[in-house]
Amino acid sequence: MKTDDTSLREALRTSSEDFRKLEEMHGTLDKKLVALAESPDASPDKEIEEKRLKKMKLKVKDEMYRMMKQYAQDQENAS
Repeated sequence: MKTDDTSLREALRTSSEDFRKLEEMHGTLDKKLVALAESPDASPDKEIEEKRLKKMKLKVKDEMYRMMKQYAQDQENAS
């Protein structure tokens, strides 16, 4: 399945601006989470921000997988 995911991602990168934007957003959120985890500050605000970023990242990932599933179904129906 991993190879299939890679193939679907490659195909969507070339054909979908929305998918590329979601991938970029996912990477940006990941970088923000890493930076937040590396900061020495331990506060309730940091914890809230970390949870918010994780939820956003998960929503983006879910949307990417939804697009991949739809693309795979469309390709299968076209065959």
